[in-house]
Amino acid sequence: MRAFAFVFLILIGAAQPDEEVLRTAVVQATFTGWERGDYVWAQLDRGNGRTLSAMPGDEPIGPFLEAHKTRRLNLWVATVRTTLPEAGPTEIRRIVQVRYRGLTAERWWNRLSPAYQRAWLRRYHEAID
Repeated sequence: MRAFAFVFLILIGAAQPDEEVLRTAVVQATFTGWERGDYVWAQLDRGNGRTLSAMPGDEPIGPFLEAHKTRRLNLWVATVRTTLPEAGPTEIRRIVQVRYRGLTAERWWNRLSPAYQRAWLRRYHEAID
């Protein structure tokens, strides 16, 4: 029952207002860096030459990815239909949850002191600029 509730909460959080979740997938990948255009995209290496680009979801997903760069992660990726001002109606991939060895982004964040939270936010923002 806990697993169902966890997946349900992820699906609820996958979509922002005015978005529709089309599908979700759990993937294993290594975070390799950021791509910045009109939006920030996490670059993920799935192995065997397969790559994936996805928008990080709510904080602390971005700082968690930056802190766990080059590590093999489990990521919950939602494909959502949304409207981007620059592109109109479109489908994007969004990372809605991430884990490293059972440690979720939220649990990692909550274990950090306020000073370390500020430091990781600063490091994340420097990395995406």
